[in-house]
Amino acid sequence: MVDMLDLGCGPFQKLEGSIGVDINAASHVDLVHNLDVYPYPFEDNQFKHIEMSHIIEHIQHPARAMDEVYRLAQPDATIRIVTPHYTSQLSYGDMTHLHHFGYITFTHLCNSGRFRLKRHKLIFTDLYKVLGISLLANWFPRRWEKYVAFIFPALYVEVFLSVVKE
Repeated sequence: MVDMLDLGCGPFQKLEGSIGVDINAASHVDLVHNLDVYPYPFEDNQFKHIEMSHIIEHIQHPARAMDEVYRLAQPDATIRIVTPHYTSQLSYGDMTHLHHFGYITFTHLCNSGRFRLKRHKLIFTDLYKVLGISLLANWFPRRWEKYVAFIFPALYVEVFLSVVKE
């Protein structure tokens, strides 16, 4: 039984060993499905890991999608989400991006008690890594987003969430 799911696996590849879901057919896509259509065609508590790389920003109702992710995930499952940071030109440069996310977005998501933030990473250009901005932003992400994020923009935000279920 496959216990990993790659939602929005895209046109080129999916997470190895996972079930790949995308709105467009491709050789590696196991299930063609629009992620704005609920419920997703899987059983409750089916997956130990759910990958959501560069997809949440394309979904009309991300909170509803996260409700589905919660339903599909086993207790203590890991959810990995990667999305352009809201300060990045990558976030606004793609007209198919409906929403823009940052570190704070995912801390608020965890306020429900259904998810716990295990790890986060703000990803920057090489210049900001050399200057130490990446290090400082990842040590103090809340202050960085509040005070200097638009001066020193990130490229992406990556979070690992743990699912909290009894």
